[in-house]
Amino acid sequence: MIGQLTFTRLSRGISLASGMALALAHGFGEVPSYIDLAFFLLMMVFVGIPHGGVDHLIASEYSKSDKKPFQLWKFLLGYVLQMAAYGLAWLVFPSLSLLIFLLISAWHFGESDFHPAPRHFLWGLAQMTLGTLVLLFILLREPALTADILLRITRGNTSLVEVWKSITAFQNSIYALLIALLAGLIVFAYRFEKVVWVPGKWLAFALILFIVYFLPLLPAFGLYFGGWHALNTFEHIHRFLPKNGSVFNLWKKSMPLTIVALLFMLITGLVWRYAYSDLDPLPVLFIFIAMITLPHLLVIHRMLGTTAQELPSKV
Repeated sequence: MIGQLTFTRLSRGISLASGMALALAHGFGEVPSYIDLAFFLLMMVFVGIPHGGVDHLIASEYSKSDKKPFQLWKFLLGYVLQMAAYGLAWLVFPSLSLLIFLLISAWHFGESDFHPAPRHFLWGLAQMTLGTLVLLFILLREPALTADILLRITRGNTSLVEVWKSITAFQNSIYALLIALLAGLIVFAYRFEKVVWVPGKWLAFALILFIVYFLPLLPAFGLYFGGWHALNTFEHIHRFLPKNGSVFNLWKKSMPLTIVALLFMLITGLVWRYAYSDLDPLPVLFIFIAMITLPHLLVIHRMLGTTAQELPSKV
């Protein structure tokens, strides 16, 4: 049986090695776009999507602690209704929905990376700043492609694209500002609520971002999301659900809902190809990712808040 540490270390090692190989390939010549796409899809299919496939187990654990019966169909119905409500918001207010998605994604990344930081508002600001820095760093791997994506998913909002162009033009200054803000927040937060730093974790984080710098947008996001964020979240979930065995066992338990999600995406893709091929598929795919992010974030946020209070503050 693959053990807890073996699974995460093996998965992260494979992610780092394959990401480094792809970055070197880009450095020595042109890489076909289908290779980048394949890397992105593999990271999402094997780690990215599965890390949200155990949300029902987390909700079930909360039901036990609240002494309430857990019914999977009710949980899934609530999950789908949240997705539907956010999807409707995308149809009516695409630009505002995009802004909300970027903000909650930044928070989700920072909260997971800094976990289990104390639940002090200064540590919360540090988490948000770190998540913003990481998200911006990834999106700036291909500024022109990001601008095109923004234009397509907001149905031609040129004002938003102009804002993005300004960010691109002053990216180094923005990086410096965010890094200085993050450092200041950590110093002040540490004075109120001390933490124990785990150097190995942050060395791996720095290595991930180093490789990301040399990758195009899709594989860069795939490497961070699958090779770092999703694996971290699996470890957080394992601490919360120790009775479910190792991280590898949790990964196996995520497979049923992961397969459902993949089948849904496959069926949607086939319907698009044969019935709506004249429509742009990118906004639909992006909105679907945003829709599943919202309920997942709410489940994970409650879990991280609970474990942050129970675990020693080692970040």
